[in-house]
Amino acid sequence: MRASDAALLIIALVVAWSLYRAQRDETIQFNLLDLLVENGRVSKLACVFMGSFFVTSWVIIRVALDGKMTETLFAAYAAAWIIPVTAKLFSGPSPTTTSHSTTSTQTSSTP
Repeated sequence: MRASDAALLIIALVVAWSLYRAQRDETIQFNLLDLLVENGRVSKLACVFMGSFFVTSWVIIRVALDGKMTETLFAAYAAAWIIPVTAKLFSGPSPTTTSHSTTSTQTSSTP
């Protein structure tokens, strides 16, 4: 293990420990499961999103520390993660959709 890998691992552990402490603190309204749960159920999409984000971020950091970062790699990372998240932060609220259903009955009278 390289020294830079060890430093990144230590930083990741410090961040994880800080999040864990915030989770356990009663005075802070923070729940780690909110990162993975939608509508009260675990979201497969959220799990894949978080896992992909962590892996690609680790790769980008590793490539940068090795001195092999190119504009193309950074642009691909930005296109995959930075731009969509920034766009979501600055976009307006999503429109709410409502569905209406109507029921009609027809009666016929025969003489």
